[in-house]
Amino acid sequence: MRRIAARGLHLLTALLAAVVLLGGQTAPAAAVTTTPGDAAGTAHTRESVRAMTWNLCGEAGGRVASDAGYCPYRNVPGKKIEGIAQLVKDRDLNVVMLQEVCSVSHLAPLEAKLEADDPGSDWTFALAGVTRPGDAYQTEQPGIEFIDSQGSKCRGSLTGTLGVAIGVKGRMTWKTETDFTTPLGLSMDRGTVLCVEVAGWENHVCTTHVSNFGADVPAKLTQAQADQYYSDQIATIAGVVGKFPSVVLGGDFNTRLQDRLQPLYSLMSECDQRSYYPGDASNEPTKFTLDGVTTDANGGILSYAGYLTSKIDYLFATDGFTGCDSRTDFSDQTDYRLSVQPTCTNATPTTVTNPCTPGATGYSDHTPLYGYTQGGAALSWRLDGSPEGSGGGALSGGASWAPGEHGGALALDGSTGAVTASGPAVDTTRGFTVSAWAKVNPGAGTGVVLSQDGTTISGMMLFYNAGDGTWRFALPKADSATWSVDQAIAPAAATGTWTQLTGVYDATAGTVALYVDGVKKATAVHAEADRWAATGPFVVGRDKVKGAGNAFFNGFVQRAAAFDHPLRDDQIASYAVGLTAPTGRNTALRGVPGEPSSQGCHQNVDPFGADYGTATTLTPTLTATVRHPDPSKEVWAEFSIWDNTDSTRPQPITMGEAGSASTKVRGQGTVSVPVPQLVPGHDYGWRVRTTDGTTTSPISTNCHFRAPAA
Repeated sequence: MRRIAARGLHLLTALLAAVVLLGGQTAPAAAVTTTPGDAAGTAHTRESVRAMTWNLCGEAGGRVASDAGYCPYRNVPGKKIEGIAQLVKDRDLNVVMLQEVCSVSHLAPLEAKLEADDPGSDWTFALAGVTRPGDAYQTEQPGIEFIDSQGSKCRGSLTGTLGVAIGVKGRMTWKTETDFTTPLGLSMDRGTVLCVEVAGWENHVCTTHVSNFGADVPAKLTQAQADQYYSDQIATIAGVVGKFPSVVLGGDFNTRLQDRLQPLYSLMSECDQRSYYPGDASNEPTKFTLDGVTTDANGGILSYAGYLTSKIDYLFATDGFTGCDSRTDFSDQTDYRLSVQPTCTNATPTTVTNPCTPGATGYSDHTPLYGYTQGGAALSWRLDGSPEGSGGGALSGGASWAPGEHGGALALDGSTGAVTASGPAVDTTRGFTVSAWAKVNPGAGTGVVLSQDGTTISGMMLFYNAGDGTWRFALPKADSATWSVDQAIAPAAATGTWTQLTGVYDATAGTVALYVDGVKKATAVHAEADRWAATGPFVVGRDKVKGAGNAFFNGFVQRAAAFDHPLRDDQIASYAVGLTAPTGRNTALRGVPGEPSSQGCHQNVDPFGADYGTATTLTPTLTATVRHPDPSKEVWAEFSIWDNTDSTRPQPITMGEAGSASTKVRGQGTVSVPVPQLVPGHDYGWRVRTTDGTTTSPISTNCHFRAPAA
């Protein structure tokens, strides 16, 4: 269990009751046009971030439901933790971004709960504190790990510092906070943008809570000034996230007017701007507010018109998303009328801490918004005969390794050979992508390269059809013994030749597509009514028809992969035929060759002097994992390293010059170069690219480390 203490900030915050929504809480405004994400088409080289953002209203004021700033379960932090942990478990999330939380009452037990629910996991949290108007600077409680935080104490029975937080399933290696520049002295927040780096991740994660001010601040603000303060905060956020090559940003932006969030929509994809499968709603509400309330003298609700909804919480990512949802059933939509809850009134004695009873899952007045970014393959089997080549799949029948074939391949005999996973790799009711290299033997019959079992028939098949010499990607219309499929057919399949095949199903568009060597060759329609879930195992080398193994492949297969989303044309070209730069999760700095620990790739030069990785020797080793799209080709890396402390010193290694090239590997592998003697205590930057001697990839993100003291 680890926590990262927040850097000291002196912030000014308004109570939730003082926050004004631009345009009011009415029906969601029309969505703006957003980027699809992953402009370079290289998200397949990065991890998928499975994140949620949620304003817990964990410390807002108000005792009864009619009070401004009322927060359901305010004094029951365990209930809010229950909701977060349930969503993390249900959706297998690896990032939580929270607003209006207390460091001790919420984050400490939340960390323990998440790790208890997932034994062996290691969650790390970072907090950025805020300070209410009139509150003096206060340090954290002695004995609590958040010892460097500054900001207001949480009130009443809640303890710790009030702020925004990020939790990651992994180890944070760097963090920063960038303050907004809104003036102090008004009844409003001065917030911050909290960002973290995670060991082995290319993506940074950032969260924020933006204040939206109206002209209602007496004699202090015009609407024009309020609008400018809002724009200034968005500009600050854009300036922060724009520095990261890949980033996930979530938070409470306190506006339903999405055009106010530019240029964020131009920089990144916002997750809930589109549907991801038929029936999936977009632009769902994230805030529920009582409307048309009448009360008695003690604040008891006599009647109300319902709940107004608005979308004011957002989740952005440079890599785009494979899915997104607002969990509206986790927001408070309780009937608080006195006729239903007689104690929900200020007439109830103050000895009763919680006079109102929210619904069982009414955790907050906001909903959690969660999404999954595009990333690497959900299943990736090298099938090259290496110890990890089958990825845990079980070889059966006439399946064997052919180490001399195309850099190492899986040989299948066409009668019994197959490799079977322990379960499904894709959801056949939603969009997905499957891919493999294949060589069909001359004279072979119809054979299936990849499939996924249903009960009676496979839910998808990527195969060679011997009757007309074509490659095909097919989705059956039902799990039945009847052969009725929608299929994309690519002509002129060459036997005895290695071919890169990719099949894509886009559930939203209702289309099936087949790519050969990275180029789209055929499409077909697969209607919504014909979708069904094939929940059996992913298989290489056969399909299933009438409940039995069928169409065993006669030939060789390599690099089987499955993605949980439909790749675009440019992404398929990048994956199938392009050289891509090593990413943060595939680069590392090691003290000595073979050392199991690593300082990783720290992408940031921290202006506050925080440690972003110190080498254990003055002659470390730079390493990277490189990959050639053709498994038979040799590939290697070229490195560069420079002195950040003294830029006048010669570069220890210059890319493309002597000493910059690693050893070669075939297809893919981890390579390295030794670094000449460094200057003790100096900070260094380094980067790397992939090459095969003819083509070079783009250059990687810059990494940074510090040389040890003499």
